[in-house]
Amino acid sequence: MGDSTEPDDFNGPTRTLRGRVAEIIERVCVITAKWSIPLILPIGCLFCVYLVGGYVAVSFGMWSPSYDFLSLSEDVYFSWLGFLSGTVICLETGSLIGLAFLTEGEGRIHNELSILFSFIGFGFGAGLLRMTYPTVLSSLL
Repeated sequence: MGDSTEPDDFNGPTRTLRGRVAEIIERVCVITAKWSIPLILPIGCLFCVYLVGGYVAVSFGMWSPSYDFLSLSEDVYFSWLGFLSGTVICLETGSLIGLAFLTEGEGRIHNELSILFSFIGFGFGAGLLRMTYPTVLSSLL
C-alpha cells in the first residue's frame, strides 16, 4: 500500500440555494430567540415596576411628575419602556414564527397552536410599537 499524493476528489453533496437560505434564516431565528427571551425579563420587569410603582407613588402623593403620568404623548419614560418591550416581543415572537414555519411538523396541533399564539404576541408587540413610536421619535429629534 503505497502513499498516494493525489488529492481526494470526493466532493460532498451540494446544498441547493433554497437549503442554504433556510439554514441562514434558521440561524438568525435561533440567535434572535436566544437573545430576546432573556432580554424580555429586565425590560418587562422595569416596565411593570414603572407602571405599578409610579401609579402607587402618584396615587399616594409621594411623587408628582411635571408631565402627565402614563400619557402616551407626554410621558417619555412610559413611551420608551413600551417601545422597548414591544420591540423585544416582536423579535421574540417573530423568530418563533420563523422557526415554526421551518419545521416539518406542519399540521400538528402543537405547531398550529404555537404559530397562533406567536402571531397573537406579535400583534401585541406591534401594537405597543404603533402606540409609542411617535413619542419615541419626537424625543430623539
